[in-house]
Amino acid sequence: MARVAPPRIRTRLSSVTNSFVQAILPGFRPTQEEIEEALRQLGQTYDDRRCVYCGDRSTDFDHLIPLVRGRRPSGFLTEARNLVPACGTCNQSKGGSDWRKWMLGTAKNSPAARGIPDIPQRIETLERFIQWGKCAERNVAGHVQPKLWEDYWAKLDQIEALMDAAQSQAAIIKQQIEAGLSTNRTV
Repeated sequence: MARVAPPRIRTRLSSVTNSFVQAILPGFRPTQEEIEEALRQLGQTYDDRRCVYCGDRSTDFDHLIPLVRGRRPSGFLTEARNLVPACGTCNQSKGGSDWRKWMLGTAKNSPAARGIPDIPQRIETLERFIQWGKCAERNVAGHVQPKLWEDYWAKLDQIEALMDAAQSQAAIIKQQIEAGLSTNRTV
């Protein structure tokens, strides 16, 4: 029987970090009118949304400029001027990457890696969208008491350290389980 490599605990760190960031950012949910205007700027309608990165049918809205940078808030928020329609494949592949570098790069499922033919036109459309949106980075930390801010991020560091410790223990536990099972294994 072939062995399957178990997921490493630390691979979930980005999910924990994203949760830490999203938990503190205000939810400025875009109105339907704001979404429709943003789509109009992209040459789309709400009823026929296409992934801005590859052209497939849109299933998601992606933060063009990610909410997280360097394990902290980037200063960009969830607002219509920072949301673009995306397919699940592109949204998951892009993750927190810079949209232009990702589109032109070799990441698995990036438009360039998938051979999407009209990437330059898509980049032009997104550049026009950014110019229209004037989406600006905000100093979110500047609105919080410095000690509170530092204490909050120290908790993320503690969780990361606990995840590392758990991964070390998991390796030992796994070895013990494997040893126990191999001695009881019948052929």
